[in-house]
Amino acid sequence: MTVAQVISAIQLGLMYGLLAMGLYIPFRILDIADMTVQGTFTLGMIVAAIFAFNQKPFLGILIACLSGAIAGIVTGILHTKFNIASILSGILTMTGLYTINLLVAGGKANISLIGKETIFSLVNRFIKNEDITKTLVTFVFVLIVAVILSVFFHTRTGLTIRATGNNSAMVRHTSINTDNMIIIGLSLGNALAALSGALITHYNLFADVNSGSGILVVALAAIIIGETIFKRNGVTLGLISTVIGSVIYRFIFAIALKFDVLPSYSLNLISTIIVIIALMVPTIQVTKNRHHKKKMHKHLAHKWLEENTELASSNENKSQIDEKTNEKGEK
Repeated sequence: MTVAQVISAIQLGLMYGLLAMGLYIPFRILDIADMTVQGTFTLGMIVAAIFAFNQKPFLGILIACLSGAIAGIVTGILHTKFNIASILSGILTMTGLYTINLLVAGGKANISLIGKETIFSLVNRFIKNEDITKTLVTFVFVLIVAVILSVFFHTRTGLTIRATGNNSAMVRHTSINTDNMIIIGLSLGNALAALSGALITHYNLFADVNSGSGILVVALAAIIIGETIFKRNGVTLGLISTVIGSVIYRFIFAIALKFDVLPSYSLNLISTIIVIIALMVPTIQVTKNRHHKKKMHKHLAHKWLEENTELASSNENKSQIDEKTNEKGEK
């Protein structure tokens, strides 16, 4: 891989890491399969592109996050207030967002930002190096988000959200409204997904209403790869491992494309294969450990039997000797 490809993998890994953190909240903390992030990712792209096109890039990122949070709230209300299954609630919101994204984009399938100011071009006026600018800006966004989330999930509300994901019935018995906790968690996750989409738009200088297709697999891959390497050890480490998993995923993705094993249009297939392999690794490790323990137990059992057989044999010989000695003494 060239230096440019390595830098690009790091930059995209960090940006998609925000999306992965957005999925991590409902998927791991709330234990909810939220499909909404696929729609809010694209919503963030479109909203950010519209504002950047009108020379308001920073405001566009803020509005994109708010838009994603609102979409998450809609999913949360459908799930908690109307008792619609979480996965179906996410699919319904995601499907509705496709039309909303087209409406926001003015009926256009894509929006180009070539020649327009982005957050990267504005910051680059001071740094004068495009690669450093994109890496630094993206890293700052990820760092700020990770710190805020880590602090938040150690507050009273954050701990309640975590408890809701672990045992909602118990939390409900303490007179806490678990519905509100679920809605807050889903809004946070989808706000991060929209933020990721907004940064990707500024990075690629375009937004497309079909960009969210298969993006859920990318986020899932980052989570699984991170957990495979670092295991599950708390929210803070979980968020960090998710971002690292996203960067590793981009490296694997870049290597897969570099060797031309599959054609360039097979991106979703490559993502799926990476996720399958990442999901298989923990199972293979567990099976291997189980086989090792079984072999060790079998060895210990054989050793115990041998020792006891030798002991029994020794006791039997001693008993025979004692009997003979007693017989001689009697004579």
